[in-house]
Amino acid sequence: MTDMQWKKRLLVLTSVMAIAACVTSCSGSEKLSRVGVESVIGAWEGKNGETVRLQVDHRFTASGFDWGSLSSWDGCPQGEGAGRWAFWGSDPDSPETSSALDKYVEGDTVNLSFEGVEQGTCLINLNAIDEGSSLCLSDDIEIPCSLDIRLVRQNSAAS
Repeated sequence: MTDMQWKKRLLVLTSVMAIAACVTSCSGSEKLSRVGVESVIGAWEGKNGETVRLQVDHRFTASGFDWGSLSSWDGCPQGEGAGRWAFWGSDPDSPETSSALDKYVEGDTVNLSFEGVEQGTCLINLNAIDEGSSLCLSDDIEIPCSLDIRLVRQNSAAS
């Protein structure tokens, strides 16, 4: 192998490694954390005062969001929101499909289903990240933090 061929191979290898490193670190993807119901129940707050309260009975309330402006889905509600939440999961009898069901007691993604919103017109998920200490909002099933809003648990004394 000539010196020139060696330099070309080294350049190609270095470029491939740089691209792979960027895809890994620049993709914005977060490592999701599997959590249980007890880890998500409670009040969560964003840096701009956004609040989501997840209740044991699978009801939720949200305030401080303009879902219609935040999300690329055209059916999301304007302003405040309320509805039901559930973990996404796969039924053992049908592992090729997934759905958000109350029977799932753990997972890494919580789906919010808004009252008065037709199913399939709005997708808002809360993804557990940072070992479950944060919830990241998404309107894209493949991008955990697509809405770039992170929620942390509110101080229980303030709830």
